[in-house]
Amino acid sequence: MSVEKLNFKIKLSGTFWNKRPQFSVWLDDAVVVRSELQADPHVVAFERDITEGKHTLSIRLENKEDSDVVKDNADSDNYTIIKDMLLNIDDIEIDNISLGKLIWETKFVLDRPIEYQGKTITEFERCVNLGNNGTYILEFSSPFYLWLLENL
Repeated sequence: MSVEKLNFKIKLSGTFWNKRPQFSVWLDDAVVVRSELQADPHVVAFERDITEGKHTLSIRLENKEDSDVVKDNADSDNYTIIKDMLLNIDDIEIDNISLGKLIWETKFVLDRPIEYQGKTITEFERCVNLGNNGTYILEFSSPFYLWLLENL
């Protein structure tokens, strides 16, 4: 089985007013980093040997609470969010190549279901602005350049 060495660079930003977003980055089933958003953008960079086959890059928002959202008319269904906490995935580079629109070809799995317009939602597709605790999941494969050519 062949192995390739890949460099990852993830650029994150956030919106917050009371506390900073805490997050973790995972490659397959191993945590790469656990951190709190420090700079804007906050860059997570690492290098890994990747075996041939399918892989998952995951980014988790971990500390969002209901109190992190302030609404102007909280007792009504017609409100505007005044303050919030979000973790934004601005860019992902693998081997110095920005994935561009491919960062949207993902899913975001919520830690707990939410109710929205009478529906129970457990995940979102094409979500790079994490507003609930959960996991952003980008699936890719190695050899990376072949996967990139097939998905551009």
